[in-house]
Amino acid sequence: MHHRPFKSVLVANRGEIAVRIVKEAKAAGLRAITVYSDADREAWHVQDADAAIHIGPSPAAKSYLSIPKILAAAKATKAEAVHPGYGFLSENPDFAEAVIDAGLVWIGPSPEAIRAMGDKGNAKEIARKAGVPVIPGYDGDGQSDAKLLAEAKKIGWPVLIKAALGGGGRGQRKVTEESTFLEALASARREALSAFASDRMILEKALENVRHIEIQVFGDSHGNLIHLGERDCSVQRRNQKIIEEAPAPGVSEDLRNRMGEAAVRLARTVNYTNAGTVEFLLDREGKFCFLEMNTRIQVEHPVTEEVTGTNLIQWQLDVAAGKPLPLKQADLRITGHAIEVRLCAEDPANGYEPQTGTAFIGQAGGRIDSAGDQCHVSGHYDSMLAKVIAKAPTRAEAIANLAHHLAALPPAGLRTNRNYLLNLLQSAEYQEGTFAISWLSERPAFTENHSSLPHAAAVAILLDHGAGKHWRSNGITRSLITLKERKSKSSHVVENFTCNGFEMASVRPDGNLVRADMRGQGTALQGLIARFDDQRVHIILNGTDALFEDITYAPAERKDGAGASMVRAPMAGRIVRVNSKHGDIVKKGDILILLEAMKMEHELRAAADGIIDTVTVSQGDQVAIRQALVTLTPAT
Repeated sequence: MHHRPFKSVLVANRGEIAVRIVKEAKAAGLRAITVYSDADREAWHVQDADAAIHIGPSPAAKSYLSIPKILAAAKATKAEAVHPGYGFLSENPDFAEAVIDAGLVWIGPSPEAIRAMGDKGNAKEIARKAGVPVIPGYDGDGQSDAKLLAEAKKIGWPVLIKAALGGGGRGQRKVTEESTFLEALASARREALSAFASDRMILEKALENVRHIEIQVFGDSHGNLIHLGERDCSVQRRNQKIIEEAPAPGVSEDLRNRMGEAAVRLARTVNYTNAGTVEFLLDREGKFCFLEMNTRIQVEHPVTEEVTGTNLIQWQLDVAAGKPLPLKQADLRITGHAIEVRLCAEDPANGYEPQTGTAFIGQAGGRIDSAGDQCHVSGHYDSMLAKVIAKAPTRAEAIANLAHHLAALPPAGLRTNRNYLLNLLQSAEYQEGTFAISWLSERPAFTENHSSLPHAAAVAILLDHGAGKHWRSNGITRSLITLKERKSKSSHVVENFTCNGFEMASVRPDGNLVRADMRGQGTALQGLIARFDDQRVHIILNGTDALFEDITYAPAERKDGAGASMVRAPMAGRIVRVNSKHGDIVKKGDILILLEAMKMEHELRAAADGIIDTVTVSQGDQVAIRQALVTLTPAT
């Protein structure tokens, strides 16, 4: 693989990483070129680039995963280099080879290194030969259901089923007993095939009470290969990381050096260049074993940048251009503590259901890496809106700073996981650093209801008040405002601009936002911010947010249970499986449809007992948000 200077770079990605690469490329004096799908026509990475090329429809398979279209865009814009970002084609060795064969500079490790480490089974064999301990499991060629089940039984429950290719937790299932293995295997295969174009699987022993620690490595074309310390990525839900930090709590300098040396030794066996991450599982006794290697820049790389004073995207550009690394291993210094959370358009209080629509990302201190001030969340891609990062001299200060930055963000206009993240950051387990990768799965389901809190009173007053546009000053006024938060409905009497013992002290319209202060029940509530969108109001108060729907004038619902009920698509996506047909009798909670959207499978279930009346879709169909999929009539 040739490393040589270049004057332009095409970013084969989207979202916040594309925005970041464009920024760093311009700072380096390079011409920045981006690609975009139909869904991203107005995206920030398109607007910021020096040139942008449309590459197809919204589904990733027809745009961001199309090697011919991306190479055609590079040729049309005379790009000299390609940066793949993370996700999509970033760990596809065929793409890397195609870029190099086209005479372009590939900003990443060699195709040979990607291929060697991208197959998790092969990577484990390389780790064994390098003297790096690995997790017990199965990574052989036999891929029949019967073979994998037999190997799982040999390993012993619980077992992890994992896609041999790719990462990000997709194509991964934890199985605790034999009876659920084949169903989990089929689901993992489907997800892996969709995400990585391969349904080859490996099995691992699901280790208990361990942490997920990863080491950032970096190599250049001059034989230099170093590590930049560790990150703790143990806070995961559904195998998706949501909080990452550096350095890892409780990791000593000696343990850091031993893990770092093992990571560098492993990377050196495949002549690794550019950015990569070696991931380990670490037990409470300080023993670690190899998990996998990600042959790309990671989502969570900012925390490493913050504590090492480096710019890893700039390093990627420089190394690809043939420059040596600016640091030797002996020069590495880790100072302070940095934590990152992934702000996602999802509803943790409703099974992490992804949200779609327009999201507004404001600034509230600290570092925020986002795809722009305004993002259209289509359902075709990942639900992450932004990464919020805080650094401080100590871990406790970093947690406090990050919680403050999160609480101060203005309303996004969509439900997000902000309140859930705050709940985790403020928990004793997180603050004490005693969590493991199983922590979130063992916690009670996250719930919230703001109907009886000042949030609802504030929304009712603002709706009756006119969102601060005018005051009525004559006579006594009384209104009944009815609000809906998810499935919870509540009614609120607003009398002369007071509600539930609260009143507005001041109201200040600010563009699409309303800023206000409230008082009542012996307290003053400052810093209230609300965003109005048709009948929806998204409000931030006391550092937490709530989204209400104004149903004051909505048509009354029938209460006799008569009439058909309908299952609609909660977001745009692809139908993976249809479990029902006309005339089927189903029970409440039965899975009727499997929908793939935002890189995950979503189970759409019957809300009540009934009889299937109509099914309007088939396996493989693409569906739009709110599209009717199944109708049921009550069982007689």
